[in-house]
Amino acid sequence: MPDLAPLYLIAGTDQAKIDATRARLRARAEGDGGAAALEVFEPSEGRGAPDHEALLAAIPAMSLTESRRYLLADGVERWRDKQLTAVVAALADLPPDLTVVLIARDKAPAKLAKAVKAGAGEVHEFAAPKARDMPGVLVGDAKRLGFALEPAAARVLVERMGANPLRLRNELERLALWAGEGGRVSAADLEAMIADTSEAAVWSLSDALLERDAAKATAIAERLIAQGENVTGLIYGLASRLRSACAAAAQLEEGVPPRQVESSLKMHPYAAKQLVARLARTDLDRLHEATAALADLEVWCRGGADYGDELALTLALRKAAGAPA
Repeated sequence: MPDLAPLYLIAGTDQAKIDATRARLRARAEGDGGAAALEVFEPSEGRGAPDHEALLAAIPAMSLTESRRYLLADGVERWRDKQLTAVVAALADLPPDLTVVLIARDKAPAKLAKAVKAGAGEVHEFAAPKARDMPGVLVGDAKRLGFALEPAAARVLVERMGANPLRLRNELERLALWAGEGGRVSAADLEAMIADTSEAAVWSLSDALLERDAAKATAIAERLIAQGENVTGLIYGLASRLRSACAAAAQLEEGVPPRQVESSLKMHPYAAKQLVARLARTDLDRLHEATAALADLEVWCRGGADYGDELALTLALRKAAGAPA
């Protein structure tokens, strides 16, 4: 097994490759010295920056075993200049039994890249492929996963799911399990078993809120986040759907016939019919409460809370679905 460098800087916009590299480094560290050999510094609840002071304090620490120590800081692109300066100074004099791994989930700070190179370290940059190149990338990645993805199917994936590398990587891994070693996936296969698109999934999520099913809503949201969806995008989709529901419910309370309400909604006739049918199991006050919960969530995601967006989403969905606090 090749020796590791004392310093690594992993940077770029391809989150799937960055996560895969981080996983390999974690496995190497734990293989060398067990779980205790690796210490990770990352933003709390996905907000802020990794604790640079804790990292600096850990660098000169003595190992209680003969194994190599590993320190991993994820999210270093968020460090301010003063924090970067302190870290750069510490990287110039590392103990011989230590490997430091720095992860920037965007362009790496220039002074950090310079310090890593000066310290005989390695810089690895992973730029996300452009959307037009993504189908070819997917075909190659599928081959490495042990199955054949037809070019037409790769194009369908990108058209349906966007060019987010992490989300597409998750879908490829799911397809690999479905196809099996040496299997093949065509465009026709995808029509029947591709993961939910953002639009369709948001409809499923809003349906769970209308049904006041908090467990179902949080489960759908967790799956969407795992697929690479962001909380802000979900808020906009849900808010639009709930506004339509409020408008329809108000008309129903005024005695407007369901069919007339359906025709007034700016959506596909089948979708409008399904929405009006679900409103029979809720009322306008509850819909207003759900809409208010989403408004609170939007404020939280703009910096109005002390916890991360994903936790805020879970709390808001439970509130919107009428679950007890």
